Amino acid sequence: MRKLLFFDIDGTILSEGEKRYVPDSAIRAIRELQANGHLCFINSGRAWAEIHNNISDLGFDGFVCGCGTFISYHGETLLADEIPMPLADAIYEDLHKYRLEWLLEGQHAIYYSTVPYRTHIGDFYKEFHALFPDHCVDYPPETRGLHYDKFCLCTTPESDLSGFMDKYKDKLTFIDRGNDFYEVIPVGHSKATGIRFLMDYFDIPLEDTIAVGDSTNDLPMLEYAGLSIGMKKSDAPVLNTVDYVTDTVENDGIYKAMKHFELI
Repeated sequence: MRKLLFFDIDGTILSEGEKRYVPDSAIRAIRELQANGHLCFINSGRAWAEIHNNISDLGFDGFVCGCGTFISYHGETLLADEIPMPLADAIYEDLHKYRLEWLLEGQHAIYYSTVPYRTHIGDFYKEFHALFPDHCVDYPPETRGLHYDKFCLCTTPESDLSGFMDKYKDKLTFIDRGNDFYEVIPVGHSKATGIRFLMDYFDIPLEDTIAVGDSTNDLPMLEYAGLSIGMKKSDAPVLNTVDYVTDTVENDGIYKAMKHFELI
């Protein structure tokens, strides 16, 4: 029976820490899964502009990006939902009004502020400008008309996060990633909606879906999928949710999990 599999990137397919790499065993697992007729998709919080070629060149069947806001299959775009422009402009203005630090993530670009960062967003600024120099663009507070699918924010002692969240509680979903860092997605989108979209597209039932992840933004897909797999060093809520815990990505966790369930 053909399975529909979804893999997170960071900490799942891609190792974390100073030396980041995709283990050969993970690549081999994907190849063998596909040879056995299964469909393999990345399902990431990263927007399409943030998918480095070390991931896009691995030969996945497709990508669910930006927590379900962008979906592609063999290079064909199946879904591409940007935040509507009037709302996008209002959010951009209010990120400054409520004194929040931010990065905006889209299909074609990653937007940063020209105002110096004081929070964890500054780490992303350095990393992403090195990884994606052609996709990162810096804009001042008065800018309008930016196209983005989702965004991340961090708080400072001066931030009014509760005011911002209350204003947009009906339009945005806030995922607390810890350390005053939040991932923010339009209501109606998640890694789970990406699974549901592709289930309908391929006419594959829920029981034949498998999700693999390690962090809190993976919880929607892990809770939704027919079978959920967590990596050994996953966040505690993930370890308390999944059906099965495999080894770390560095210790061939992907390959071991696929062998355990006799998919390869």
